[in-house]
Amino acid sequence: MCIRDSYNVDIQHKKKLNCRIICDTLDLTKKGRDFNTQQEALFQNNYGQGKVEMKMRHQVNDYFKQNIGRVALFGVFTVCVSFFAPLKSFQLKWLIDSKSKQEAFAYLGLVFLITFLSWFFETLSRRTFTKLACEAVEQIRGRIMGGVLRRSVAQYNQEGDASYLSLLTTDLRTLYDDYYMSLFNLVFWGGIMVCALVLYLYISPVLLVAVFLVTIPPLVLPRRMNAKLKQARDDFSRQMAAYTQQLKELLGGFELIRAFLREDAYDSWHRAAAHQAEENECTYQQSLNAVIVNTSLISNLIFPVILLIGLLLVFDGKITLGTMSTAASMANFVVTPCNQIAQNYAKLKSSRGIRERLETAMSDSGDETNGMELARIAQVECEHVGFTYPAAADAVLTDASLCAEDRQKIALIGESGCGKSTLAKLLFQYYPGYTGHIRFNGQEVRDIDRTALYRRVGYIAQKTVLFNDTLRNNICLREDFSDEQLARAVENAGLTTWVKSLPDGLDTVISEGGKNLSGGQCQRIGIARLALRQYDLVIADEITASLDPDTAQQVMQNLLSLPCMAIVITHDVSNSMICLLYTSDAADEARSVD
Repeated sequence: MCIRDSYNVDIQHKKKLNCRIICDTLDLTKKGRDFNTQQEALFQNNYGQGKVEMKMRHQVNDYFKQNIGRVALFGVFTVCVSFFAPLKSFQLKWLIDSKSKQEAFAYLGLVFLITFLSWFFETLSRRTFTKLACEAVEQIRGRIMGGVLRRSVAQYNQEGDASYLSLLTTDLRTLYDDYYMSLFNLVFWGGIMVCALVLYLYISPVLLVAVFLVTIPPLVLPRRMNAKLKQARDDFSRQMAAYTQQLKELLGGFELIRAFLREDAYDSWHRAAAHQAEENECTYQQSLNAVIVNTSLISNLIFPVILLIGLLLVFDGKITLGTMSTAASMANFVVTPCNQIAQNYAKLKSSRGIRERLETAMSDSGDETNGMELARIAQVECEHVGFTYPAAADAVLTDASLCAEDRQKIALIGESGCGKSTLAKLLFQYYPGYTGHIRFNGQEVRDIDRTALYRRVGYIAQKTVLFNDTLRNNICLREDFSDEQLARAVENAGLTTWVKSLPDGLDTVISEGGKNLSGGQCQRIGIARLALRQYDLVIADEITASLDPDTAQQVMQNLLSLPCMAIVITHDVSNSMICLLYTSDAADEARSVD
């Protein structure tokens, strides 16, 4: 064992800390080189060459454009219901003006047919559009989540997961209610209103002019209040994103709050946040209510106006009493559309900010780059590396240097805050804005394609992320591996005996976050993920920090037994750790020789 290099790291409190890099060099024998050649062939066979996709600007209406045939079908159904719905009003004219019982019964049969056809086409119209809207929301949700999963860590941390949760829940719900369904109502009720106006023209041009003049104010009012409604809706959306973040933190700290008996304090904190969200929602709903009630008042004036003009026309002998009854009845097909058009137009315009945020999120496809490919990693070199986190006053890492080759095992040891974990994340391409040089095989890490890098380098953190899924899926991460590969990875991670003791084996369901597992079991699952993929380099960041000494030594032994280069970050400078590094190095050398 030897000290290969050392460097000083500036921490935020202006102290200097000497961080030791403990490593040992392995001389690769011919058999070791053969193993690496086989591993390189396996990599190329499994992954091949990456492809780069061009970014495009997605819109919330893309799904409708892609299904223009179904949209046209919806249009046909809507035209049919727009015609038959107001036509039902003529039943009074036909029955009152009938000259015989037989004619009256014939018209009554026609009324039943028109009523049925109206119901039938309305059902088809609503079902067709609802299906399209739901599938459009699904497409948007998929695009957003796909983009989020491909973002860089720096971008993800900057935006915050609460903003994504708000987009995928509250904002998509708003998109469906206030945009898609508003579009439907504008087309549906607009079509009915147009057909009703045409029928008024058929009855009497004087009635048409009167109806047209009275319908203008309800349609103009929402435009006057559009800016206020949009501002209220945007404020509510932003407040819900902030509330979602607070709620996530509150629920995440459940055990902490209980342990410190702070239930009342955080209950009050939540109530204040919930009250603020309620106030923003109330402001929006009250603005919308103002549009609704004012429009309703003006729209309801249509009926008495039509009734008055109709009676005057009847007294002048220009229309019959039956026709006047039909004109009065058909006023509903003008009043109701006016209300619906005014309300839904206001909702549609107020959703603009949300639509823009969703389209921006969909169009941001993440950090896909046309970076360089990466061959099997033979050397990792850091030269005078420095880094400062965004908005931080001082550098967390200054003038850090190290060099690792082939299958060396390296330990980075130092006090908390000296920059060890930051260096590990820089090696894993978390943040591109570092100074100095970080090279893999002589290639700058920021210039390497992320997919190519991540297929060569594995990373395991202090807390292993586990999903509420089977043990198999938690290890494979929904990637296809043979049973033989999986069994070998489980064995390398020291999980074989435990897996055999489980009633369902690898199909045993793990609780969210591994709540039904011990800390050592969680970390071994993380090691199994690394062993399964046969990385060239494994970076382990404090994976034994929360484990007892015996479990920590076993977990570290499982990690260091992997036949690859390893950079281990640890606080443990005990003799057992040093011996473990010696043992691991000797074991690797023995495997290479044998």
